[in-house]
Amino acid sequence: MKLLTITNRYYFISILLFFIVAGVILFFLLRYHLDDELNEQLLGDQQRITFAMLQRDTMNKPQFPLRDDLTFQRRPLDFKMETQLFDTLMYDKTEKDIVPFRMIRFTAKTRQANYLITVKRSMIETDDLVISILISLMVVIGLFSLILLWMNSYFSKKLWSPFLNTIMRMKSFDINKHEQAFQTSSTRIQEFTDLNTTLEQMISRIQSDYFRMKEFSENAAHELQTPIAIINTKLESLLQTSELNEESAGLIQSAMENSSRMSKLIQTLLMLTKIENRQFDAREKISMNEVIKKYLNLYDELIREKKLKVEMKEEGEFVAEVHPQLADILISNLISNAIRHNKLEGSIHVSISPDKISISNSGNAPAHSTQEMFARFKKGNQSSEHLGLGLSLVKEIVQAANLSVQYTFHEGEHVLELKKK
Repeated sequence: MKLLTITNRYYFISILLFFIVAGVILFFLLRYHLDDELNEQLLGDQQRITFAMLQRDTMNKPQFPLRDDLTFQRRPLDFKMETQLFDTLMYDKTEKDIVPFRMIRFTAKTRQANYLITVKRSMIETDDLVISILISLMVVIGLFSLILLWMNSYFSKKLWSPFLNTIMRMKSFDINKHEQAFQTSSTRIQEFTDLNTTLEQMISRIQSDYFRMKEFSENAAHELQTPIAIINTKLESLLQTSELNEESAGLIQSAMENSSRMSKLIQTLLMLTKIENRQFDAREKISMNEVIKKYLNLYDELIREKKLKVEMKEEGEFVAEVHPQLADILISNLISNAIRHNKLEGSIHVSISPDKISISNSGNAPAHSTQEMFARFKKGNQSSEHLGLGLSLVKEIVQAANLSVQYTFHEGEHVLELKKK
């Protein structure tokens, strides 16, 4: 998820929380102040009624033209109670519904009598006023928040554009192109300028070290092949002399085999390095069905030598975008492993669908866990004379082709599956 998206999301959540909290606080503040104002009005009514009653002998309702209803009940002269302010629900003839009222109840005396008086005021207008004010404030705050959110998003994009431009340049930068230097665009923001300068210097050093290491690896691999070839030639010459006894001939044969093994090791490690450095970027759409058929035919002699039964099931065409040379190396390793690590008169099963290739073969259990077998120099049989780099090559090629590989061993069957991501 992009940084600006996360920033805007947090900003929006903060505004939403503020909006909710502010709404609740405003509602209770408005309600408190309006209730306080209503209490003052009722207390004012109490004072006016009490003063007016002191001027009269008796009390009747027409003498007190209040806005809302007034009720009074005559009580004994010694009756007295504290003034009460409270809320209640009552039927309102005007609204034709049950509505909330604020009431005050108190005692007051005329010159000849004592009365319990109740004055009530409808709160529906107060509630409507609270809601109207609250909605108005929330609309204003909401519009203001949306404007702030838009402004934050707009200016954030402008401020972060140099950083995003640097990321795009890094994505398109190819370290294998010696003539291509990493360059960033200029910016007025000091922090981004420092970042760009540091990146340019760091990538320049990395590119320089990469080409020196690449040149060293290729030169070393090339130069080592020459003395190995000379050693093999000399050993072959020695082997053909008539003075050798059986023991000496065996030693020379062993030396030749190890020399050949060293040559293969150098070539394989060099190939691994090239794949890791993404030197096979020229991809093509390759039908892996055809590649598998080709290598089954090429290894037909080895298959017949071990008397293996091969079954191939095609449910569709598996097409991968990969360098043709890597496709050959991948399938060659998988097929040769299935033959090499099989048992006499064993079986090989190949299943191909548009999304998956499965190659299974009978054989003994591996010496290590199946996941460890992808590590370099890990061999299913430690006494094997093979290099233990086959599955390492498979793993690197699969990653370069944007595929996935899984190796399992179940009930005497080695199963390698290639899948599209």
